Amino acid sequence: MVHITKVDIFGFKSFGFKNTTVNFEPGLVSISGPNGSGKSNILDAIIFAMGENKPSIMRAPKLRALIHDIEGNRRGPKLTRVKVQFDNSDRKIPVDSDTVSISREMSEHGESVYHLDGKKMNRNQILDLLDMADAGLNQLNAVQQGTVTRISEFSNEEKRKTIEDLIGLSYFDEKKNQSLKQLTDADQKLEVAMAKMGEVKKHIDELEVERNLKLRYDLIGRELDRYRALDAASKLKIIKDDKSSKEENFNNNTSELKKLGEERSILKNEITKLREEKSEFLKDFNAYNEAKQTIDTKLSSATR
Repeated sequence: MVHITKVDIFGFKSFGFKNTTVNFEPGLVSISGPNGSGKSNILDAIIFAMGENKPSIMRAPKLRALIHDIEGNRRGPKLTRVKVQFDNSDRKIPVDSDTVSISREMSEHGESVYHLDGKKMNRNQILDLLDMADAGLNQLNAVQQGTVTRISEFSNEEKRKTIEDLIGLSYFDEKKNQSLKQLTDADQKLEVAMAKMGEVKKHIDELEVERNLKLRYDLIGRELDRYRALDAASKLKIIKDDKSSKEENFNNNTSELKKLGEERSILKNEITKLREEKSEFLKDFNAYNEAKQTIDTKLSSATR
């Protein structure tokens, strides 16, 4: 069974700014002393370390009032620190160690830091671990001064509630209520998520339509480019064929022109030759006429 074996107290209420160790050895059943000696402060220190946050339960007006001589002139930081060591040989606290230490340190500003075996943790983690071992604050493991007298005066309903607290039913009721609240919160978050999912699906559908339109646009664009390319290729072929035809005609004309030029040269040579022959003929013809005239003249003279 989980139980306390040692408490280290520093700067808590009447204990002052020095380390005080209280050992809970087997057989210890009570702590006695004069009024005002700090007996009840030991219990206050224990529940403080275990996560109690109500100053009235620890008989203080506010949390920072738990620090020893908080309004005094002590040099250096003012803080309180309490460490409670548990026997955990039955492993009720889910830590693989025979002893488990829980500590809480609070500054003069009321800020608390919790540790489990030196590892920093938050308050809820500490409370959950203690509840697992039936050592939590809500299970009447710590009975404050005057509580027994008040219990004897309880009504039947209050006694029933106290018995439920003792056997842990209230803890499970609290956990049940917390779970129901978490379930309600989860349902609300699920509704919000479903609504958002509907909006997201609508947006996805819109994007899908846009995507299909874009794909169709791109396909039409590619087809149009292909037809343009085919049309351009066809026109280019016509132009090339026309160019080839004109080049062929040009080559034929050039060949014909060359042939005509050669024939022209031949004709020019023949014309030149004929002109030369004509010139020689005219020379002979003129010589003949002159000879004829001479003969005619001589004949005329002879006949007289």
